[in-house]
Order: sequence, then structure tokens, then C-alpha cells
Amino acid sequence: MTSASILHLDRVSLAAQLPYAQDLTEITLELCAGELGLVLVPPHSDGFPLADLAEGLVTPDSGSIKFEDMDWEDMLPDQAAAARGRIGRVFEKRGWISNLDMDENITLAERHHTTRPLAEIEVEALTLAKRFGFDDLPRVRPALLRGGDLRRAAWIRALLGAPTLILLEHPLREIPSANAAQLLDTVQAARTRGAAALWIAESFQGLENHREHFSRVWKLEGARLAAAKE
Repeated sequence: MTSASILHLDRVSLAAQLPYAQDLTEITLELCAGELGLVLVPPHSDGFPLADLAEGLVTPDSGSIKFEDMDWEDMLPDQAAAARGRIGRVFEKRGWISNLDMDENITLAERHHTTRPLAEIEVEALTLAKRFGFDDLPRVRPALLRGGDLRRAAWIRALLGAPTLILLEHPLREIPSANAAQLLDTVQAARTRGAAALWIAESFQGLENHREHFSRVWKLEGARLAAAKE
């Protein structure tokens, strides 16, 4: 029995345009339930559009993108919003709302997209926070946290609830390599219950001892994705 397809990009092309600095040409990529894929990109590849494409936030010039076998372009606005509620993400740029405290930022998607009691959401968020090295949920404005703490807070936000797809853009930036195991173990738990995850990074730095976690590895070569060679 084959696993359900979670994310499928089929021959997707996108010309570089602000805010994206990278052309993509006929990108084909599929992740099924339980898989963790790694996309290796060149150094200083900020403005890489893959996660926005995967989340249906930008329409490709050609090709199709399906989330849970549904093409983003075929979804009604309410369907697309509900689908994005099943996606957790660590953003390349931090993506925090400056006039909300961090605990409000972290729990915002779960409060908006689900009917779970707030107390239940906060208990889960606190459990993740302690797993990732916090004593408590950060309860200050984003501007008052250091870069590494903001990145670890983004891990909590991405993994809170039961996301079907987890998009991890450079999740180890400003993070000691020793912390990679904490994130990978929590992603593995999500995969075990049927989620798929896509990790985007510039290299295997920090992941040298964790290659067995990755089901598939691709490397960006020019504007195309190719299977990475060891």
C-alpha cells in the first residue's frame, strides 16, 4: 500500500521576480506521508520561492502544485485557507507580528484555524517550548528576543497542532548544531502520525550525523532540482 501524496510539484517553473531572486525551471518534487525531504540550495539563496509555491501563496508560470491531491489553483479561497491551516512553517524571514507577544504569535494559527480550547493549545505549546530549551513560552514582543531564540520559537509555531505538511526554511540558522536532534526528533514524531516535511538548507552543516532522517535529498543546480549525490 502506497503512502498518500502530501505535496506534489509537477514541472513547475517560475521566473525570478520580486520578492523572489531565484528562477525555477520544471521543478518536480513529491513528498508522501511520513517522508522528510531535504532541498540543498546555494549559499545566500534568500528569496527562494519553493516554500511559498508549496503553500499555494504564489502561482507558478507553468506546471501544477498539489497539496493532499488538490491543486492549489482549483481551491476556493475558503478551501485554500483551511488547507494552509494544516501546514506548519519555519519561515526564511522570521514572519512575526510585531505588536503581538511571542506566545500570541506562536498560537495564532491554531487559535484561528481550529476550535481547540485556548488552554489546550497553550499546554501543547509549552510542552514544545520546554522540549526546545525554553523554561516557558516567550511572552515578550519579537523585538526583545535574540535571533536563535526567535528561530526556536518558530519551531514551536511550525509543529504546534497536527500539521499535515511541515515546511522548514533554514531552521538551524543561528542555532547550535547540537540542537538539530531536538528538532529532528519532533519532526519524526509528526512523520510517524502521517505528516510530510520539507527542509531547505544551504548544506548538511549541523545534519552530518542525521542523514538517515531524510527520505529524499535534492540539490538546486542552476534553476533545476536534481537528486543529490553523496
